[in-house]
Amino acid sequence: MSGDNATHAPSASAALDLLHALETLKNLPRTGWRLRGIRDGESLADHCFRTTFTAMLLADSLVKRGATLDTERVIRMATLHEIAETRIGDIPFPALKHIPEDVKDAAEADAAKTLLSPLGELGDDYLALWNEYEARQTPEAKVVRIADKLEMLLQAWEYESAGARGLDDFWRNSWNFTDFDAFPFVNDLMTDLRKRLDATRTGDN
Repeated sequence: MSGDNATHAPSASAALDLLHALETLKNLPRTGWRLRGIRDGESLADHCFRTTFTAMLLADSLVKRGATLDTERVIRMATLHEIAETRIGDIPFPALKHIPEDVKDAAEADAAKTLLSPLGELGDDYLALWNEYEARQTPEAKVVRIADKLEMLLQAWEYESAGARGLDDFWRNSWNFTDFDAFPFVNDLMTDLRKRLDATRTGDN
């Protein structure tokens, strides 16, 4: 690395501070599951890992089917997509009846900026990716959004398979299927997942 580039790289202290902040994701449970009686459910970090893998697999599968996507951008965006939760926690969907969505969005944006700005130019790059995900306008952002929701629905089916009940609203909420119609392959995935859900509910699995 040249000396000029080094002056724009994040300091060791700033890098470690951010990595330490991410420990929160390992310790916080996904609130939506807790509200439905699942006491030993996944952490935010659990969700983030499989969302990132889902986004990678989905992007690669779509490219194989002829889509034009920047898969590295997808993976980076997926890695960053829940970073704000390290400061404000996991706000479940039912809470939006009481917290205006613009207030939630502003809080998350401020948290993401606060966490990433100490990294300097690199933090600006990461924040731009996070903002791209939130805007959900590019194909890459839509893939990550789909991966986020798909991972959640997969987890809901898995909890039902393990005996959990009271998760019907996950399947009825249209918000959980945002952007799914952007890629036909996603409909194929959901058709298969719903078959597995039906088999679980009828005892045929």
